[in-house]
Amino acid sequence: MAARARTVGFTGICLGYFAIILDGSVLNIAVPALRDDLKTSLASVQWVINAYTLCLAALLLTAGALGDRWGLRRCFLWGTTIFTAASLACSLAPSVHVLIAARVVQGGGAAALLPATLALIRTLFSDEAERARATAIWVSTGAISTAVGPMVGGLLIDAFGWRSIFLINLPIGVAAILLARAGITEAPRHERKVDHAGQLTAVATLGLITAGVIVSGSAGWSSPLSLGLLAGGLLSAAAFWLVERSVAQPMLPRGFFSVRVRSVAVASAAFMGFLFYGTLFVMSLYFQQARGWSAGEAGIALLPLTVGSTIGSLVVYRPLSRRFGNSVALLAGFACCASGVAVLLIFTSATAYVPVAAGLLLVGVSSTIAFSALTSLLVPSVPVHQSGVASGVQNTSRQSGALMSVAVLGAVLNTAAFTARLPIALSVLAAVVVLALVSAGFATRPAR
Repeated sequence: MAARARTVGFTGICLGYFAIILDGSVLNIAVPALRDDLKTSLASVQWVINAYTLCLAALLLTAGALGDRWGLRRCFLWGTTIFTAASLACSLAPSVHVLIAARVVQGGGAAALLPATLALIRTLFSDEAERARATAIWVSTGAISTAVGPMVGGLLIDAFGWRSIFLINLPIGVAAILLARAGITEAPRHERKVDHAGQLTAVATLGLITAGVIVSGSAGWSSPLSLGLLAGGLLSAAAFWLVERSVAQPMLPRGFFSVRVRSVAVASAAFMGFLFYGTLFVMSLYFQQARGWSAGEAGIALLPLTVGSTIGSLVVYRPLSRRFGNSVALLAGFACCASGVAVLLIFTSATAYVPVAAGLLLVGVSSTIAFSALTSLLVPSVPVHQSGVASGVQNTSRQSGALMSVAVLGAVLNTAAFTARLPIALSVLAAVVVLALVSAGFATRPAR
């Protein structure tokens, strides 16, 4: 393939990846605006965020298999088309229920798009050095998108309203489709069966548990509806486990978690997703509700968190891992995160911004140190033929952590007494970071 065509196709891949990562970070800043304009509750706005994340997390593994079966180029183009069209539907939604439905479709498009973005790099670039440079650019694209998301979203909301944060996806999506069509040829296809029963029980598990947690914020944890939804989620999880043990080609290979470092890496991905996106969710509300700042001011105030994530991956992680190894880098990342959460725990609405910014910076830097380390631990621990599955499991775990963070922390903060509940929400983050430290400690123990 000609160098010019590769560049054109790769630019399309990066634009598509940029759009879905931007969408995952930009919406947290819009929570108050959505609630006020649509005259709805915090629980409903939680579903606006989580409908997208739920579909993305639940469909990632199956989407990867479909990419191999139907063609990576086809999955990328269809995924980008669906994501872009759903973004337009989100911007035009007349009610919160229509918006949630459009977000479900948008999440499905993102699930088809995301695995193909990384897999197509291998198709476009046969030279190892070129492939490494392309992968580094791909990682940087995600980091930059995360860094600018809340600020861009906040400024757009202040200037044009919340609908503009979905309209911004349209030119990006159209450009990605045109460039990919011009510069990417279809990759060889591989026959892979789809685990329909596993996919159904996975969606049911995530959906029921998320619904149970969100409902508990308004109905109470002991209400029959909350308990029924949570019990249904646990039963679905048990059904998923039984299905994966019985089908010939499970979406989650049997014995995948028999290696300790894999289990630690996947668990760490969930903890990191919870901590980063939970901090983003809570602090966005804090700046707008406790301090009375506008969406644009809140987006700028969150820059230490989001830019810190870029610094962690591009500046801090590599020398740290070279000097001490990935296991120590993972533990150090969560220790840094614990320090950041501790700083956030002691502030009040009257605290000066500088110490709050310091806490956000620590959480931001630590998030990508830990995520880079756990990725570097996971990839060498799996056989080559399971590398795609490992990537899918890792991304699913991270998105599931993000899903649970909005559900749990939103349930805690779903009250008129927001300021009084804020320390409880931050204490939840502190408890999760302690679990993350314990989990990361197992990675440093020598194997038997």
